[in-house]
Amino acid sequence: MSTVRPIVCVGALHVDAKARVSGAVVPRTSNPAVVTRTPGGVACNVARTLAKLEVPVSLVSVVGDDALGRGLVARVAGEGVGVDGVVMVAGAATAEYTAVLDGSGALAVGVADMAIYEHLDAAVIRPAVDQLGWSALWCADANVTPSGLETLAPVAPDLYLDPVSVAKAPKLLPLLPGVAGVFPDVAEATALTRAKRPERAVRSLIAAGVGRVVVTLGPAGVLDSAGMERRRAFAAGPVVDVTGAGDAFLAGFLAALAHAEPDPVAWGLAAASLAVETLESVPDDLSLSKLQARLG
Repeated sequence: MSTVRPIVCVGALHVDAKARVSGAVVPRTSNPAVVTRTPGGVACNVARTLAKLEVPVSLVSVVGDDALGRGLVARVAGEGVGVDGVVMVAGAATAEYTAVLDGSGALAVGVADMAIYEHLDAAVIRPAVDQLGWSALWCADANVTPSGLETLAPVAPDLYLDPVSVAKAPKLLPLLPGVAGVFPDVAEATALTRAKRPERAVRSLIAAGVGRVVVTLGPAGVLDSAGMERRRAFAAGPVVDVTGAGDAFLAGFLAALAHAEPDPVAWGLAAASLAVETLESVPDDLSLSKLQARLG
């Protein structure tokens, strides 16, 4: 049996609160909703998914030295994610994100308290790079500070990036030449390249030195720079929440690489299709066998 390559996830670790409204969201008034709270953040969601897909994974992040932060670290560690790289910052509050979802599971509005990520810098990240270096695959999200992203430059050939949002995507620009891959949605791809069409954005990113680009297209699937091919989304059950699909896609893609599987895009699409079927940021019942069954 081949060895599964370890992965290090660098970026956000916070509380995700999701408020699901039964129908359309009505602005400027109270909307009855069902609220769930789970660990969240791109890096955290990817790491938790990878652990369920039997990949050795560790997380590098920051939390407050508070009950919320300690609870998050304990929860993630209990799911099999290595947390030695998570630093507790005295005097800072653990980050929180609240998403309001309409009846279709689409995001109506999101509210973020993310000031602590100003501490997700070179001092936090350098020990992991020095220890693991090229022995691991790496992924990072754009919640990392510019100095922290610069620290990841030595592992760029094994580094995969998630832009997180239109506002944060430009932080990744200095790191793009030579990086293994980047996974924007259409709006983030435009923010990185100024190209309005996904195909043009992909070509621009490849020309900038990115090894592989996969633009997520929501229900339409993805656009993969390998052959400039559009790949359809996997059929899913009733869609409950679409907000975790991008994180799940990245995790599935990386899991395929770690397991030396030949079609990481298929793994990503399968993982995304499972993620949209639940309000959880990472499905509680996700497993490698369940993903392989979805692959068919």
